[in-house]
Amino acid sequence: MDSAEQRAYCKKCLEETRKEYNKIGKVQCPCLAADVIFNAQGFHHLQYHGGGEARTIKDILHKLKLFPLVIPVLKYASSIAEYNQTLEPKNRKSAAPQKEVEYWSIISNVRRNRNVKIKVVLKKIGAGQIMFWSVMKLKN
Repeated sequence: MDSAEQRAYCKKCLEETRKEYNKIGKVQCPCLAADVIFNAQGFHHLQYHGGGEARTIKDILHKLKLFPLVIPVLKYASSIAEYNQTLEPKNRKSAAPQKEVEYWSIISNVRRNRNVKIKVVLKKIGAGQIMFWSVMKLKN
């Protein structure tokens, strides 16, 4: 697949995933005892790094292919694998005020043979809602 074909395929996958993503709204996560919302920030992060730099097409496609596993991980994971609380700038401007940000990582084995580990990252900014932030496959 050449570069133009890859971009077209990635665009098609983004459109299809966005349709499904927008239907979700929120999902109850029992191990957090809270709802996780699926907003534009989370979808944007599938395509861009935190600093605003675009991800590679390969990285975007990888995350999009894993996305259907996010809801099962949220619904059936039994514990939180990682938790981190930090201060981050409110935006990318150098003098931006700091906001408290919390991150959770939930890891679960998926598929019938249970040999695929998926990590879902959630984020909460200040007193806001917990939102979907990222998905990745972990090496066994």
